[in-house]
Amino acid sequence: MPTSVAIVKGKNGRDLSEVRRMMGELFSLIGPASKLIPQNSRVLIKPNLTAEENLWEKGMLTGPVFMQALVEEVQKADPSEVIIGEATAIGLNTKKAFAANGYEEVARATGARLLDLYDGEFEEIKTPEGGLLKSVHVSKQVLRADFFINAPVLKTHFCSTITVAMKNLKGTTTYDEKKRFHYLGLNQAVAELNAVLKPQLIVVDGLIALEGDGPIAGTPVGLNLLMGGTDAVAVDMVASRIMGIDPADVPPLFIARKMGYGIGEEGEIKILGRSIEEVRRPFIPACAPLKIDNEKIRLRDGKACNPCRDGLRIALNRLKESGTSLDQLPAMEISLGSQASLPASSNSVLLPIGNCQNQYRHLPNYVPGCPPPAFLMADQLREIFGIPRKFGPRKDFFME
Repeated sequence: MPTSVAIVKGKNGRDLSEVRRMMGELFSLIGPASKLIPQNSRVLIKPNLTAEENLWEKGMLTGPVFMQALVEEVQKADPSEVIIGEATAIGLNTKKAFAANGYEEVARATGARLLDLYDGEFEEIKTPEGGLLKSVHVSKQVLRADFFINAPVLKTHFCSTITVAMKNLKGTTTYDEKKRFHYLGLNQAVAELNAVLKPQLIVVDGLIALEGDGPIAGTPVGLNLLMGGTDAVAVDMVASRIMGIDPADVPPLFIARKMGYGIGEEGEIKILGRSIEEVRRPFIPACAPLKIDNEKIRLRDGKACNPCRDGLRIALNRLKESGTSLDQLPAMEISLGSQASLPASSNSVLLPIGNCQNQYRHLPNYVPGCPPPAFLMADQLREIFGIPRKFGPRKDFFME
């Protein structure tokens, strides 16, 4: 069945009046809120909040200007309640993310309620048979909402190429599920979650987007764009085209099409408002070469995938940016990729990375995951340095 994706372009994504105008235009294209949202509904809006610092103007998360304009538009449907709910990334505090990025001010201005989904209960729901997950624990608040709006930001992602509508749903799950997604296979898990969790509406914050080493590094892009639709696959396909990225290079999209859900044929997507050609702006993906200019570190790359290479590169950069000198590292051998092997004995510290190196899971510095999150690689390097870990014991990330 064909679907529509609306695109609105503005001039200043930091100006509330302009964003209100844009949001009104978007809803005039996709349908007024009063027709989309039943009266007296309990509406839950799920943003993407991935920072405890004020970083929304860097394109890393769904911004407060966007959120206020969205809530105000939703309130035209006369809902019984509007909730802004999030369960932020591993190692971060949702309430701190709300406070740092202007969401408390949005709540005061609109009357919307902020909700840390981690404070509530989660319900186990079945995922498609024959998949990785078998089931997944999702916030009951999300599942019980009368109307669920997915409100992601538009950005690149070193594991998933882009993170927009599909990837944002991971924030409805528990801490342990987030770890399990990375352990078993992040993109397959995201696709399986989207097969069973279907928001009624997706509104994308492309006001300040992010390119490069997303999701929490990279360069902000003042795109001044809003998108809206009802099908996550279709929204992400259009988003990837706007970013100058082939949808075939976006793993969750590729997997969703293989699983047979969502609108995966571009000919079945009707574009409303601006055309893709009018707003296309090629984004720099997270694909810089992995170069380790340190004589103490030997890299054994056995045809590793780009997410493992990019994750290691980002992890090393984070350590350097924190003031840690890689010259202080002991001699190391880092292996990644299915065709890499480590010596049976060595005077160097051995650091095998990723599930392709699972034969070395018994080693003290093995980093699990497909791909492992960059923060977990950075934590293992911190431990080798003798610096305290930031994200908990390594054993907590072995999720069967």
